[in-house]
Amino acid sequence: MTAATIDRPPVYSPRESLYARMGSLLGLKSAVRSEVDLIEQLEKGLTVAAVQSLRTRVGLTDAETFELIAPRRTLHRREALGQPLSSEEADKTVRVARITARAQQVFGGKPEYAVDWLRTPKSALGDRTPMNALVTESGALAVEELLLGIEHGMFG
Repeated sequence: MTAATIDRPPVYSPRESLYARMGSLLGLKSAVRSEVDLIEQLEKGLTVAAVQSLRTRVGLTDAETFELIAPRRTLHRREALGQPLSSEEADKTVRVARITARAQQVFGGKPEYAVDWLRTPKSALGDRTPMNALVTESGALAVEELLLGIEHGMFG
């Protein structure tokens, strides 16, 4: 073994790093390195355990979970029956994971700031919090645009 191959951490592109973060937030056992990996995970079916992992790792409140992903009774029923999330519920779960992972990436030096940022109203979102905006795909896109602007030095 050469010195060049000893103890080198893997090098991730920013996109791969985003997918790795998403997989971690969702508690997925197999690696997520691309959109194709994510599609394959969704085809296998996400379980309520992915929602629980996301809740724990992001600190989602009950209200946020039930508004952004699925009602309490639906999640409890799916868990009790061992059913996977519907494709719509899985997409919503991934939406929250994607935006949270993106915020963590943008505010990488201060992970707690990402959580605070997601819960602070923004005038650019009509005084909604980024977390509240995730109710719709259009809202998620608006949050992604804000994060992109922050990442590139445009704060308003």
